[in-house]
Amino acid sequence: MNSTALFDDGPEIEFSTEIMCSRFSPITQNLCLAGAISGHLHWIQINDDENERSMSNIRSMKVHKKSVRAIGFTPDSQSIVTVSKDKSIKLRSTETGKMITKYKRAHNSPINCLCVVDNCVLATGDDDGYVKKKSLAEFHDCDDYISDLTCGSDRRTLLTTSGEGTLTVYNVRNKKLQIQSELMDSDLTACQIVKDGTKVVCSTMEGVLYFFNWKEFGNMSDRFPGHPGGIECLSTLDQSLIATGCEDGKIRALSLYPHRIMSVIGRTSTMPIQTLCTSCDTDYLIGTSTSQETLQLIDSKQLKTILNEKKKKVGKRQNNSFFADLEMNEQTKFDDEQAQSSDDSDSSDDHYQKKKQPKKKKKKVDC
Repeated sequence: MNSTALFDDGPEIEFSTEIMCSRFSPITQNLCLAGAISGHLHWIQINDDENERSMSNIRSMKVHKKSVRAIGFTPDSQSIVTVSKDKSIKLRSTETGKMITKYKRAHNSPINCLCVVDNCVLATGDDDGYVKKKSLAEFHDCDDYISDLTCGSDRRTLLTTSGEGTLTVYNVRNKKLQIQSELMDSDLTACQIVKDGTKVVCSTMEGVLYFFNWKEFGNMSDRFPGHPGGIECLSTLDQSLIATGCEDGKIRALSLYPHRIMSVIGRTSTMPIQTLCTSCDTDYLIGTSTSQETLQLIDSKQLKTILNEKKKKVGKRQNNSFFADLEMNEQTKFDDEQAQSSDDSDSSDDHYQKKKQPKKKKKKVDC
């Protein structure tokens, strides 16, 4: 099996400090924002002409006293929401960066993630397991940090993942807990809604992906243990293709149903992948590159074409091969060998800190 990653020659952009999060505009496909450990927010423009694709930093400004941990856009893309380790929430103009409003102590603990439900409702999660709908409700059904927040297309179902290993679902309109899943074996680090809203996939620090049927969140319906180590972040490429950013510094493209790691994509880092985001038309994927101060751009439109062709070929081989089940084992073996050959690093990232507990745990530390 060829170990060369797909699209490892795409454009990069480097910053002076570590990038913690990123987010594309929900309307403008060539505008992406990146939040830094220094509290700066960077406006990144993708330049895509016939001869060359590149990224440029068109504006930077200090927006928080401490690290920017998550970024969101209002649905009309007119405003930007940022949350920080300094416990504040700030709303700014997308066009000018001018402050619209701010909440200095929105939480009692550092804020870790956010989800813009609509133009009027914002959900945020912090390091102590609290989820808040700004000015509407507060929930505390998790005993560890909230790692991710995702809202369903109905704009009433809010999904949250946590460091305690649960998927917790809230009814936004009724302002109450809907259901909480059984306790998993590891931190849940991120979640995405896939398969046209019928499935939810959650990543873990053990490298396992858990799948839930929509409206059946009490227990997982499927699991895929194909990664050699922890998964830091997720992003959807289309309804049956996702990208995972892993602690071994690799971005992987996966097909769903059947689950299979298709390829390592982009450049490989020596540090965990901090962030992944996909443009509104899913033609671009941005993620951490060879260092945590560098972001890389991947042509996900061309990538999806390649992967979908590869899926068709694999499907034909599986239909005609008695040994088709061995393919996944070979893929996992390949990833294990690649991970073992990477340089080991004893330094923990500034995004998380491992706990000394029976199961593998991570938690936010000072950034």
